Amino acid sequence: MLKVRRRAAFAALVCVGVISACDDAPSEPQERAPVVNRNDPPPKVANLSGDMVAAVSAGRAANVISLHFALRATPTANTPLPVEVAIVPHRKFDSIRAHFESQDGLTAAAGDNFGPETGVEAESTLSHQLVLMPSREGMFMVTSSVETESEDGNVTRIFSIPVIVAPAAGTAPPAAPVNQPGKN
Repeated sequence: MLKVRRRAAFAALVCVGVISACDDAPSEPQERAPVVNRNDPPPKVANLSGDMVAAVSAGRAANVISLHFALRATPTANTPLPVEVAIVPHRKFDSIRAHFESQDGLTAAAGDNFGPETGVEAESTLSHQLVLMPSREGMFMVTSSVETESEDGNVTRIFSIPVIVAPAAGTAPPAAPVNQPGKN
């Protein structure tokens, strides 16, 4: 019987608290942060060459910072592949650094680290040269982690650069088997 009274008293106390809070509106209007529509495309970047394309961002990172790239040669096995990279912040950052990682079959021969670049202004273009060395044909992904530091703290954003590597020059693709009549 005592448990029932305690539960009823607790329930009554909760109801009084909820009802009394109903008329507690703030006396001054609070300043709200600007609403950002997550479906808005990132701002257009005018300082990039026309052949650069945006790397694929994990999440909605491209609205804050974007990474663009251009392959400067045809990706071929056993041939160095220069990649022009541009990092474009869409707001001011205290510092930016980037690290590029590739998978088996595609190694970063040079330029796997960028920065840190400090005092970065919004809409500036940070150029970087990456050299990849494909060891075989296939489809590969270069992953870039871009670390930013600002008043919001340190944030790492992930971008992917797809690379399709052709066979080495002079290497013919394997011929398809031909069925000859009379042979099984």
